[in-house]
Amino acid sequence: MRVQKTQGIILQIYPRGEKDYSVTVFSPTLGRIRTYAKGARRIESKFTGHLDLLNVCDFELYEGPHSTLITQCNVIGSFPNFREELSKFYLATESAIMTNRCITENEDHMSSYRLLLETLEALNTFNKEDLIFEAFKIKLCEILGLMPNLYSLNQTEFHNLSLRLKKILKFMLEKPYCEIVNLSIPQKDSNNLKKTTEQFLAFI
Repeated sequence: MRVQKTQGIILQIYPRGEKDYSVTVFSPTLGRIRTYAKGARRIESKFTGHLDLLNVCDFELYEGPHSTLITQCNVIGSFPNFREELSKFYLATESAIMTNRCITENEDHMSSYRLLLETLEALNTFNKEDLIFEAFKIKLCEILGLMPNLYSLNQTEFHNLSLRLKKILKFMLEKPYCEIVNLSIPQKDSNNLKKTTEQFLAFI
């Protein structure tokens, strides 16, 4: 049994019993943590206003013999802007779901954590949420080792990528979101981009 502190992003939260919440936290150093917040559903709970999907919080956790409990939680980032737009909030949630599928418990996932945090900040700051989401998927595939060499595609699945699309993929992979959102991509290239990222993600 021990107490530990960590920053984390809330990936999942759902009711447990009449008074508690089950919370999945993504910590950059501890990976995925399945926790419980006792009494969090009460109106007067100390967790009110802090435990919300996709919030970034400072957590104090108590690791017991059978479960991990949240003893303290203070929100440090809540991204209010994308919560007001359904399309942005949906893509933010999808980004969290994809990340959750790729991380494990008790392992350092600093690169994935930074990517998700930067993606949430981008969705909160910029428009062109579809472009941000495609860039997120490309960057996630790179972290997972699923991105091929864009100028040496020997895999039969990707042999038909045009040079133009390869350049778009490379730009989105290497550049920050503040530059990516300035891209103007024709609809045909946009459709091909989505199909290609779906192919990459099929290997997860």
